[in-house]
Amino acid sequence: MQPIPKGIALALRGRAKTMTQGRSLAVALLMAGGMALTGCERTTPPETTVAPAQEAQPTIATIQAIVANPVSVTLGQGEPEPAQLDQTLAYGDQIRTADQALAEVGLVTGAMFRIGGNAALTLQPNQLQLDAGQMITWVEGALPEPVEIVTPVGIAGIRGTTVFVNIDDDPNAPVEIFSWEGEVAFRLADGEDEVVLTSGQQLFVSPGEQDIETLRRQVQPLDRAIAQERLEESPLLNGFNQPLPTRPELEATVDTLN
Repeated sequence: MQPIPKGIALALRGRAKTMTQGRSLAVALLMAGGMALTGCERTTPPETTVAPAQEAQPTIATIQAIVANPVSVTLGQGEPEPAQLDQTLAYGDQIRTADQALAEVGLVTGAMFRIGGNAALTLQPNQLQLDAGQMITWVEGALPEPVEIVTPVGIAGIRGTTVFVNIDDDPNAPVEIFSWEGEVAFRLADGEDEVVLTSGQQLFVSPGEQDIETLRRQVQPLDRAIAQERLEESPLLNGFNQPLPTRPELEATVDTLN
């Protein structure tokens, strides 16, 4: 074999070196690309799960009348907003009135109530929680479930009646409970014994009262002249376009008072 000239040998060595460097560069690029892809896979955020929509609370009441303003509602954990006629309410919702405003609400159970003054009422299962203001509640016929009025001093049970409750703006003032007609059973918040009021009877319960026997002795009939004045001038009775459905019974009660 003839020896390869020195110039050609040098050229061949340079070409081999170039090819080797090219292969090394290609391998390096492939490895870098693989690492980049691996990095992308690692930084891909995990799949998120969309929470199901919260189920709507069942309607238990409807605003049937609004007289003057402001009347506001707080629905669930939301912010207060102006109340609307025919607006539906659920457990935990609150309705408020201020100044001369009045509102009438009908429950799906058949009970009805009107509130006025600086009133604040929260709807609870089988309970109307009145924290402030005035309320008149009535029932025509029998209720499928009992309804109670919860006040800061105790609980009044509605027994097919028309009952008036007044919570004064002064937190130290007694709460007035007046049975316009029918029976109202009142008990202290932490007790089971009841005081029963019949048509035309009223009861004043002071904050902190704990003696049910004392309350029984304090039940008394309302004076006829005062009852007649309320019948003619009370905004809860006369401030709405429609008369109170139980007004004939109220008038009959006034006639029996002295």
